[in-house]
Amino acid sequence: MATAEFLPAEKLRRVGKLVDELRDDFEHINLLPHERNAYMEQLKVFGRNPDNADPIFTPQGIEILTHHSFHSTSPTTSKAALQCLANALLSKPPTRQMFVDLGYSERAVGRLRKPKKDDEFLMSRILFLTSYGTSQSFEKLIDKHRLADHINDNIERHAKNKRPTSKDDEALSETLKLLFNVTHFCPTRTKPFSKSISPIMKILARRPVVTPPLLAPINFLINSLINMDFEDKSLINSNLKPCVEALISILDVALRTYGDTELDATVTPLLTLLKRLAKVSPPPVIAAMKASLLPDPPKKGFISKDPALLHVRLMDYLTNPRSTSLYDGISSLFFELSGGDVSKLTGEFGLGFSSGFLMTRNMQIPAKNSSVRSSVASVSDESAKSARSVDLTGMRKSLPSLPNDRSKMVAKRRTQEQAGEKLMVLFDRLKMTDITNYDDPRMQAAAKSMVVELDSEDEGI
Repeated sequence: MATAEFLPAEKLRRVGKLVDELRDDFEHINLLPHERNAYMEQLKVFGRNPDNADPIFTPQGIEILTHHSFHSTSPTTSKAALQCLANALLSKPPTRQMFVDLGYSERAVGRLRKPKKDDEFLMSRILFLTSYGTSQSFEKLIDKHRLADHINDNIERHAKNKRPTSKDDEALSETLKLLFNVTHFCPTRTKPFSKSISPIMKILARRPVVTPPLLAPINFLINSLINMDFEDKSLINSNLKPCVEALISILDVALRTYGDTELDATVTPLLTLLKRLAKVSPPPVIAAMKASLLPDPPKKGFISKDPALLHVRLMDYLTNPRSTSLYDGISSLFFELSGGDVSKLTGEFGLGFSSGFLMTRNMQIPAKNSSVRSSVASVSDESAKSARSVDLTGMRKSLPSLPNDRSKMVAKRRTQEQAGEKLMVLFDRLKMTDITNYDDPRMQAAAKSMVVELDSEDEGI
């Protein structure tokens, strides 16, 4: 009879009996190896669904599982116990502190050294789960038990594996998740993990881009680099350029593949990593990033709108924002690629984009753009009535001579655009506060397909 077919009371009784049998064996060693294996396998199956399996999740149940996990001489019993323990820590968070209190974290770290089959996956997952809501001291595990060394060695081993299996990728994913959490919760201990930077970049550069592109382990490879210390550039130079090229290819495919509601969780970490790499990359890599990500200077008033081009799609997410996180990620990346120079940013993208970005970060608009800055500050400023206009893409073009009634329409349209630009800035500044919740009208308009192009006869207005 399958475990799923047991009535709740019967399942609870059987789980309790199995725990009692294994507890007696724990104390007196009165089971034969095949009996112990069979009991532990049954308990593992029952524990997959935590309902009516309460005896597993008690301090006594966790102690029994932990004992058989780390002390059993049978690989079969140890593996089943570890799987049951990992499932318990996942489904019942209070059991994580129970495991930490038993003092077996150091043993789990020790089994990450040249791990046997399945040990990397199971030990990494158990340690990863104890990073949430427990008193686990990862600083101690790093300083005294060589956690960083073992993780570095395992990632290096994966980087040398040119034909990884699905099992290999599962183990790598768990190691990377543990790496991310440790560097996130222990920011003062990121340097010991720096040896993993180059192997991670090597794996990213070597993996083909698939659709969808941000499945495991690619997403975990990206996340694991975000918290890393890139101060020692000798650790990144050898694999930096091919890694950046791979990341840009992943970004290109991701923007084609994922819907607007998925982009926050999938693409934002990728943009964050590209921005961090832009800070430490040498000029040739920066030039390659700019060539792929930034729009070309407009030629004779023409701006490409071909959606097949990556930079066109990135600009579309800026001018028609669907997500605050995505907007901030792209704009911050562009600012970094401009060398963190406000003048270069405004020169390449115009004030329509740049003013909102700068003002949300309390940065001054360059003095050479003071006339435009005045128009943002006050739509009634007479300097806004100059003979040249700045549209939202940054293009500057002279206004044609028009009849008097046409001139009035032009003036009215210009005033509306200036007011709109001022509102863009105000909404961007409001996004950075916690004063109130609001719906950004730009995002509402984009969601309802209300964004329209100007008629050809209106160009330049």
